[in-house]
Order: sequence, then C-alpha cells, then structure tokens
Amino acid sequence: MNLEIRLDEKSINHAIAKLKDYKKDLERKRRLLIEKLALVGANEASVRFTTAIYDGVNDVAVNLRRIKDGWAIVAKGQAVCFIEFGSGVYHNPVEPYPLPRLEGVVGIGEYGKGRGSRPIWVYYDETGKKVFTRGNPASLGMWYATEEMRRSILDVAREVFK
Repeated sequence: MNLEIRLDEKSINHAIAKLKDYKKDLERKRRLLIEKLALVGANEASVRFTTAIYDGVNDVAVNLRRIKDGWAIVAKGQAVCFIEFGSGVYHNPVEPYPLPRLEGVVGIGEYGKGRGSRPIWVYYDETGKKVFTRGNPASLGMWYATEEMRRSILDVAREVFK
C-alpha cells in the first residue's frame, strides 16, 4: 500500500481554505444552536406564564431579544415577579424557588406590608374594587425555561451538528 502526502504551496493553501470553511460552518452552527435553545426556553417560559394561577391581571409577555453574542429570553409585565416567584404563604408555605432570589425580590409574604404572611388578605385593584386573595403559587417560568434548555441541549445539538 502506498500512501502519498503532498506538502506544497497548493496543497497547504487548499487545507487552509478547507479549515476556514469548517470554522465558518462551525460558527454558523453554534449560532443556530443558541437560537434554537433560546426558542425552547422562550416557549417554556411563555407557557408557564400564560397558564399561571394569578388573581391579578396577568400582563406578562415573553419575547426573545437578540444580544451581542446570542439571545435573551425576556419576560415583561407588572406581574412578572409575582407570577415567577409566587406570593402568599397559602400557596407557598415553603420557599418554592430553587435558586437564590434576585436582589430586590422580596420573600414570600413580605411584599405589601407583609400581608402575604396571612393565609388570605385583601387588596384594591386598579378600579378601586376590593379583591380577596390567597396569593398565587410560584410558576417558576424562567427557572423551568433554563431547565428545559438544559434537558434539550443534546437533542438540539444532534439536530444542528448532524
């Protein structure tokens, strides 16, 4: 068996061009992987926020926003923190959030002069009507989005890099 390898200017330039093409393709696939995972996460977060139990107006909208080197999953609305982290001890007798709370997000029962530490309390809605509430369970929409992306990464990578 004869094996011949040519190392001349033409063959080396050809190898360099092939490597550059491979690098471009790898970068394209990396960007696609990030985008597909972001879509998985945004879908999970959107479903969790949309179906959350919440006494108030659920104004949460989940969107994807392009950032410098990828995508950000963004949940916007007045109810985001109430729905994500939960409110009131009735539905959340134990801290439901598996990660440390974000700075500025109070613990269960602490918001609104601590009224959520009671099993039921009253607040006035935007029209001035009294609303009796037991609060709401934490939906963990953004947390579950990260978990779903983590669970999906191998399948999405296989699809992208096949």
